Amino acid sequence: MAGTKKALRHSGEQTRTALINSGLRLFGEKGFEATSTRDIAADAEANIASIAYHFSGKEGLRLACAEAIVAKFRGIAPPSLLAADPGDDDKKAALVIETAIIAMIRFFTVQPEARHIAAFVVREMINPGAVIDLIYAEMMYPLHCALCRAWGVATHRDPDSPATRLAVFTIIGQVIYFRLGMPMVTRRMGWKAVGPKEADQIIATIIGNLRTLIAAAKDK
Repeated sequence: MAGTKKALRHSGEQTRTALINSGLRLFGEKGFEATSTRDIAADAEANIASIAYHFSGKEGLRLACAEAIVAKFRGIAPPSLLAADPGDDDKKAALVIETAIIAMIRFFTVQPEARHIAAFVVREMINPGAVIDLIYAEMMYPLHCALCRAWGVATHRDPDSPATRLAVFTIIGQVIYFRLGMPMVTRRMGWKAVGPKEADQIIATIIGNLRTLIAAAKDK
């Protein structure tokens, strides 16, 4: 009996994960309104009633997709990294920023699931609501604050100044561009796709930009 219950629970967890994965992809490709629960269930190879069972409906699945993005991000840039305290060491502070940015680049440029995540978030940003509120509060705000703190130490400047906040957005924006602009980047670069080798070239470029920005901020 215990084995049967465990198997059923595992099956339920698999169904929930499949529905979230399908929701992320379809909401990103078609938009929330244009995606039906029947579409999601068929894509996930699940019973349509399982959406109501696991998420209380399509809106609940939408929020679960956002929560899955936050959880994925915490695996890319873990809280331990973002909470790192470089003290007054500007080199250690710069390394904290570089480590986080490199991890983000490797995920957003190489991992196939990043395309669905990016498409989902971009659609939600067009008409921001509860999903963007959650992603901002649980992901973007903590990341941005942590990088601003490190930036302040690295540049000897106020970590909460408008200049610092905009500088950090500039660096994050470069990472995001290489995900959103991937079709144009690969075409112009003559790449068939972006793998580890291509990602290393992107990393070298963005980290070079980051170091230039830090050096310029120090000189002001």
